[in-house]
Amino acid sequence: MSMRSLIAGLALGVALPGLAAAQTTSTTTTTTTTTLPGQCVVEASFSSLACRTDALAAQLAGATDLGRTKDTLMSQAAKFNGRLLDAESQMAAGNARKASTRLKKAERVLISMGFRLRSLTGRRQIAAPTRAALQATVAGLDTDLKALRKTL
Repeated sequence: MSMRSLIAGLALGVALPGLAAAQTTSTTTTTTTTTLPGQCVVEASFSSLACRTDALAAQLAGATDLGRTKDTLMSQAAKFNGRLLDAESQMAAGNARKASTRLKKAERVLISMGFRLRSLTGRRQIAAPTRAALQATVAGLDTDLKALRKTL
């Protein structure tokens, strides 16, 4: 459903400026950057999680309809990224147990982000399409994080 919405939004984004230019004499140029979900590989690995975390941070930074929850979500995304990097460094050092503990703490951050998106404040402050996309991203990260933790 979200891919269909993305395609419809892109189609409208291309068609509407052309119609507006045909009806008026003034021309406006808008530049939109979109991070497509296909750029990061979806798998239970540190590199995949890091890539998707960066995409989540970019999505949060670019969103204008997050209301007062934007700062909190941005700080939670940064905290998740820090815990993930720490777990990766512990794994590289050969400390699988410490890496698993860091991943568990990172999972708690994702749970917190999911709760914030589902909360009454989140439902009121964040537009429904944006909230649904963020929830899907967080749920995907959580699933792969759990799978990665089981492999340690």
